[in-house]
Amino acid sequence: MPYCSLDVEQQERTDAHFAATSAYWKKIYEFGDVDAAIYRDRRSAVLAVAQKLALSTEWPVLEIGCGAGLTSVALAQAGYTVQAVDTVDAMIKLTRQHAEDAGVSGRVITSIRDVHELNFPDNTFSLILEIGVAPWLHSLDKAAREVARVLRPGGYLITTADNYWRLNHWLDPRYFPPLGPFRKRIRSVLERLALCKPSGASARLHSIREFDASLAAVGLEKIEGRTVGFGPFSFLGQKLLPDSSGIRLHHWLQNHADRGVPVVRSSGTHYIVLARKGATP
Repeated sequence: MPYCSLDVEQQERTDAHFAATSAYWKKIYEFGDVDAAIYRDRRSAVLAVAQKLALSTEWPVLEIGCGAGLTSVALAQAGYTVQAVDTVDAMIKLTRQHAEDAGVSGRVITSIRDVHELNFPDNTFSLILEIGVAPWLHSLDKAAREVARVLRPGGYLITTADNYWRLNHWLDPRYFPPLGPFRKRIRSVLERLALCKPSGASARLHSIREFDASLAAVGLEKIEGRTVGFGPFSFLGQKLLPDSSGIRLHHWLQNHADRGVPVVRSSGTHYIVLARKGATP
């Protein structure tokens, strides 16, 4: 099904955003702030899940939304051949450069592709990673169907969502989750009245239940899920803690989440899911 004009506009805004911020994503794991600490922990958690699967390096791997290529390169260094795809040419170039610098360019195959229409044959990949992609989709359900289509029966998906019910948003009236629909309606009215500039690319948050349902609807069975990342905490948009304290608080809360403490375990910033496609198509 072809994209409607709104879908095209949203994709163009998203691509422009990531093209303009590609230098930031190239060095995201090197920064000393809370966001970078959370991104590092998310990537470590994703790679740990992939390692735990202990899949043969002969099995084909796809990373959707490869960004600067840091995860694809890590998988290639572990011996896998990875199809690394993104919609942004600047990101593809960074991925190629990282692969070349790491000496694994022969095992990282890049191409510009959109998760809504990947143009790979059915049942191609044994492992698919889709990290940080869901917030920028114009159709979560269409993307899920396409991922399920190219995943082999019995194959695995590691994917993430930005958690709608994240703890740090509960503490700031500007982001308080129950007011989200109201804020969106007000913004829409103001834009139509030309009282504020149209918003650029913006990330969409998903509840755990909504995200799980989108996977289940296309035959992807959740094996495990967890949330990662707490902070940065703010009030009315102003950061409450210096980064050093914020990172310590993030680690303290993450420890409690990993121990299964109620509420905390489901209120991290990022929701990481390991799912499996049924053994029969």
